[in-house]
Amino acid sequence: MKRSYLYISLIVFIISSCSKEATVVPQTKEDQETTPTEVFSKIYDTSNTGLLSNFINHIQFDGNVAKISTENGYTTFDGSNWNTLTTTNSSLPSNKINYTLTNGTTTWIATDNGLVSFDGVMTIYNTSNSPIPSNKIRSMGIDPSGSLWVGTFSGGGLAKFDGANWAIYTPSNSDLPNNSVSSVKADNFGNIWIATASGISMFDGTNFTNYSAGNSPLPNSNVYSLTIDNNNVKWIGSNGGLSRIENTIWTNYDMQNSDLPLNLVRATTLETNNNIWIGMAGQGISHFDYSNDAWIHYNSNNSNLQNNFVNAITIAPNNKKWLSTENGITIK
Repeated sequence: MKRSYLYISLIVFIISSCSKEATVVPQTKEDQETTPTEVFSKIYDTSNTGLLSNFINHIQFDGNVAKISTENGYTTFDGSNWNTLTTTNSSLPSNKINYTLTNGTTTWIATDNGLVSFDGVMTIYNTSNSPIPSNKIRSMGIDPSGSLWVGTFSGGGLAKFDGANWAIYTPSNSDLPNNSVSSVKADNFGNIWIATASGISMFDGTNFTNYSAGNSPLPNSNVYSLTIDNNNVKWIGSNGGLSRIENTIWTNYDMQNSDLPLNLVRATTLETNNNIWIGMAGQGISHFDYSNDAWIHYNSNNSNLQNNFVNAITIAPNNKKWLSTENGITIK
C-alpha cells in the first residue's frame, strides 16, 4: 500500500513538472557566463521621459516622429519633445493603445475601446456608430488601394474600411480561421496576409487560403507576427518559433534546430531582406543574418536590455532599432 502511494506521488510530481515546463524561460550557457555589456545606446522610461507607462505595445515612425502605443496613452516624440494624449486631455476613448498606423495625414490609433482617426481632430469608430466588429483593436494594415484593414482581439475578426464602406470578415461569415487577428499585411500582389490564433491566412479578395499546424509546415497555430520582404518572402513569428515562406518552400527555426533562444516569437522586423530582428516573450531579441546563417542574441543577462519581453521592434529612419518592451523603450 505504501509503495502504491509512492508511485502515485511520483506520477503527480511528474505531471506537475510537465505542466510548468511551458512557462519556464530557459537560460542559455551564454547567458550564465557572459558579463552584461552596454549594447543599447538609450533607454527611455517613465523616470526620464514624458512616457506615462513603461508597458510599450508598439512604435511607428512618421518621418522622425516616433508614435508610441502604451498601456496608458498615445505618446509622440520628435527627438526633443514628448507629448501624450489620454482620455483626460483629449477625446481618446481609451488609454490602452495597442497600435498606430499613419496613412497620409491621418494617424489611425488602435485602442481597447474603438478605432481612432486622428488628423488634428479625433473621429472614433466603435460598435455603436459603425459596423466595426469589436472595440478592442489589435492590429492594422494598408493595402495598395489605400484601404485600411483592421484586426481585432478575440471576438471581433477582420474589417476593411475604404473611407466610406466597411467589409467585415469573421469565421461565421467567411473562411477566416479565427476572430483574433494579431497582424495584417499586404503582399506585393495585393493579397492580404492575416496572422491569427489559428494560423495564417491569405485573402485574395475572394477566397481565404489557410495554413495551420494541422495542414502545413507551420509549427504552431498561435501566430503573433507577420513580415513580408521586397521579394514576397514571408517571415512568421509564432509560439513554435520563426518560419520563412519563399514561394511554396517553408523553413522553420526553433530552439532545437537553430540558435533561436526561445520559441515564443512576438515580433519580426526586417532590416534588409536577409536580416531580420526577432523579439521574444522572455528572452529579449535575436538578430538573424539569413545569408550567413548567423545569429546574435541579446537579453538582460548579456546586455543592458532592461526587459526580456519584447512586443515590437521598429527601425527608425536613422536605422536605429527601437524595442517596445514591457519596461520601457530600448534603442540599439
